[in-house]
Amino acid sequence: MIYALRKLIAFVFLGGMFWFIYQDLGNLGKPWFMRALGVMALLFAVFVFFIPSMVVRYRISRRKRQNKVRHAAWLAELAGASPASIPVKKSILRLADDERAYLHEKGTLYVPMDADFDVAVRGGGASDVAFPRFDPACGRIQRTHCYVTDRKIVFAAKGCSWEIPFAELRSFSESPGGLVFDAARCGKPVRVAFTFRNPLVAADILRFAMQARPLAKNGANLI
Repeated sequence: MIYALRKLIAFVFLGGMFWFIYQDLGNLGKPWFMRALGVMALLFAVFVFFIPSMVVRYRISRRKRQNKVRHAAWLAELAGASPASIPVKKSILRLADDERAYLHEKGTLYVPMDADFDVAVRGGGASDVAFPRFDPACGRIQRTHCYVTDRKIVFAAKGCSWEIPFAELRSFSESPGGLVFDAARCGKPVRVAFTFRNPLVAADILRFAMQARPLAKNGANLI
């Protein structure tokens, strides 16, 4: 987003400066005209380097506030009960007899461009707002299903399925637009990100699933 905003600002300012100079070509040698161009160049630098970052920070702050409000509403709805297990389609995910799923969302999976996946990884890095400080050189796999069970995380897209047993999940962290996972794939460390409607809710369910054992299907057990 920062890159796009800088391009837009550059287009507007440079176009305005060109128009300003073209309308007054006879004044190019006058001091006041040169000072005006200098002020415009200074304003251009300020807008290019500071305004995009301020806009992104504001949007990150606003999204974090929204996530907190929705997370609080989710906790109030739970009223102290455990997250309930959910049904899954066997065509997408197969569970062991005593395994249960607690979360399913469909979104975009961001992976390193050199990751060995069975599907084409499209270019286009993660948003600066949704995943600040995430690798901007990453690629994306859209229309990916994410399941969280009490044993693993599963990412499933058309022609691609990747299971991360909890033993191979080194860590995860919350971002304004989803979760970032540090895991192992084919014996190598890999860092990926996935979009969730509310990363705070997804993180809570994942923490619960990592320590949960088979629970009542109605989720009545207390945490």
